[in-house]
Amino acid sequence: MAEKAMVVMSSLAAVEEGKEAIVEEGGIAALVEVIEDGSLKGKEFAVMTLLQLCGESVRNRGLLVREGGIPPLAALARYLAKAKHKLAEVPGNVDMVIFPNYVSELVFF
Repeated sequence: MAEKAMVVMSSLAAVEEGKEAIVEEGGIAALVEVIEDGSLKGKEFAVMTLLQLCGESVRNRGLLVREGGIPPLAALARYLAKAKHKLAEVPGNVDMVIFPNYVSELVFF
């Protein structure tokens, strides 16, 4: 169920009114919670949504910092980088998707 909610929030964040609604209703805190405790797929959608919310908004970046979002994002980026490195060591394995790249993009905005 949480993954479906993340898909909906990601879709809402694609339009300005949706971004405003997510932020006004405390959505940044909910997204941080998913990054801390959600499934990998839920985390992926949460990160994409945060990128949409924070990419062009200093105010939203400040909210992300106040909600404690940077430490779990950094931990997720480290985890995914290690996983990508381990997968690269497996002969014939296809590289991971770009997920670690946009986690790092959000952490180091």
